[in-house]
Amino acid sequence: MQINNKIGWGIRIIFLWMIFSLHACCNDKEENEVIPICIASNHSLMALVPDFSIQTVGNTLHTKYPKLSRNKEFPMIGILKVDGKSYRFMGGDSLRPFPLVPLSTINCGWPARYSYLHPKDDWMRKEYDDKEWYNGLGAWGAENRPYPIHSTWTVADIYIRRHFNINDKKKLEGYKLYVCSKCDDHAEIYCNGEPIYQVDYFSNRIECKQLSDEVVAKLHNGDNVIAAHGWNTKENALLDFGLYMENKTYNDVDMAILKQMNVQATQTHYIYQCGDVELYLDFVSPSLLLEQCLMGCPVGFISYQIHSGKSEIHDVEILFDIDTEWMFGKNRVESLSEQDWCIVKSDSLYMGIAAEETAYSYNEGHVLLSQKLGKNKKDQGVLLFGFNEGKGLQYEGEILHPYWNKDGKRELKDALLFIGDNYKKLMRECDRLDGQLNRRAFQTRIPSFARQMILDYRKFISEHRFVMSQSGDLFCFGDTLANVRESYSNFPILLSLNRMDWMKGLLEPVFEYCENDYWRKSYPPYDIGIYPIANRQVKVDDYAVEMAADMLIMITAIVEAEQDFGYADAHWNLLCLWADYLREKMKKEELHVFLRELKVAYQACMPDQPVLFKMKEIWSYLVNWYPNGKKVWKKVRKTNRLIEYDKLMLMLESGNEV
Repeated sequence: MQINNKIGWGIRIIFLWMIFSLHACCNDKEENEVIPICIASNHSLMALVPDFSIQTVGNTLHTKYPKLSRNKEFPMIGILKVDGKSYRFMGGDSLRPFPLVPLSTINCGWPARYSYLHPKDDWMRKEYDDKEWYNGLGAWGAENRPYPIHSTWTVADIYIRRHFNINDKKKLEGYKLYVCSKCDDHAEIYCNGEPIYQVDYFSNRIECKQLSDEVVAKLHNGDNVIAAHGWNTKENALLDFGLYMENKTYNDVDMAILKQMNVQATQTHYIYQCGDVELYLDFVSPSLLLEQCLMGCPVGFISYQIHSGKSEIHDVEILFDIDTEWMFGKNRVESLSEQDWCIVKSDSLYMGIAAEETAYSYNEGHVLLSQKLGKNKKDQGVLLFGFNEGKGLQYEGEILHPYWNKDGKRELKDALLFIGDNYKKLMRECDRLDGQLNRRAFQTRIPSFARQMILDYRKFISEHRFVMSQSGDLFCFGDTLANVRESYSNFPILLSLNRMDWMKGLLEPVFEYCENDYWRKSYPPYDIGIYPIANRQVKVDDYAVEMAADMLIMITAIVEAEQDFGYADAHWNLLCLWADYLREKMKKEELHVFLRELKVAYQACMPDQPVLFKMKEIWSYLVNWYPNGKKVWKKVRKTNRLIEYDKLMLMLESGNEV
């Protein structure tokens, strides 16, 4: 059945918009091009689940720690030792500083004196007499905060003096010292009377400020004081602070030299020079493969291999240091040997490394995993990562299982071991898929767009969860469930790479939600909840016109790509309802905006002449729908340049006769 036989004029406009927007940059000619070296900052290194997908910061790995979701650091350092000399290929220049005067923990607060009354001007000096102040236990804050609060703070202002003792100041020489704090809303902090810094905002992160030479000079053996004044302007007060010392564990190692970086659809490849040895480092996301058993599986791995251009054999060791206490605020770690693997679990994070020629240790919150390479030993290995979100999606009163674990019987550990045992095979499959997607991406003839397609393919996995619906369909969910606007923004890339399954996975929850009478309005919902509960629209505003247009556009893209009307026919009643709503809402002024934004979108990806052709094509459908449509169409048809078309549109928008 032809599309135009079933839809009205208004919907034809929207359909044409989508058909071009998604296909204009593509042609069907097969090319054997491969994507060139791609230096891409801030992309998803390893796509697992929204709560744990490793992101780059900058163009290399060894200047800053990678990031996780919500801008949280992933405190991991990678070291390659070659003949006794160490080279850092991953992580920042130092680890979490050592606590001299630690922050509050769940089990341990810190003693201090405090006052709610404004004290004398010299209250922050070490010599100040605070014997009349109250004794308390830090941190201070509101009782309902998810933070280790040990004393309640309910008034506007609080003054705190924390005494600490230094036994041998000489042991601090050569180390950077920091005051670390967390506050809500404002605080000014001093050390022995010297101001350190002022905080005027709330941050979810612990703030660290290095002590100046002047402040360090005032530290001495015996009693010292960190003083803080906190003031709260809203609810949920919080004030915690302590003194920390630089961790120099890896400060003296040399930085490896980045020789090459190559970003593919499922992998990111690095080559580092470490002395006489090259390190080949690959970050692999097997969940990006086409196999359904791996779809959305929260397991990825780092593959590493050494190469030497010379004939001599080197003594090589690779070391990974992961600060799990920094990540989770907990120091409990489990380890076990499983088959040929050493498995380490910290909170929700699983790590695995081959047991042969490897070593594992845990010290002061740090998991250390190392493997010997070279000297008649293996020259390659793999480090596995898995993440268990621990929450099932609640949908219609039932828990939906992840797609990779449809029956709810697979354990993450088993998936980790399966991928570890088959990682070489999976890398070969990733190579084949990367080649296919490269050829498809470069059919656009726009290298920058092709590279963005590759990056967005992996980004989609890192931001979505794949679950099995009660009816056996695939659902794709971000943190905001079935967000129509976000789905629309992902459609061009998915369409270009022919991922019909993912496209339908974005739309099916919306259709099911509306068809089951959870939604009674004449346009689609903006969303259906926030993970992990699908119960109601979270967005206050409906954005009704945008949602209706987006849904019609997206389903049309699927119909056109499949050359089959079946998917639209299955939801035809809803589509007609939304089309009727749009037809009523689309006024003359809105049409002007629509056409203007459409032209701008075309210009972003093609030259002026094809843009003019496409706008003429759209106007050919407006002849009987737009006021004075025939007259306008005649003038539009005669335009030969885009500037002539723009002048004509300005006349229309101003209300002048054509």
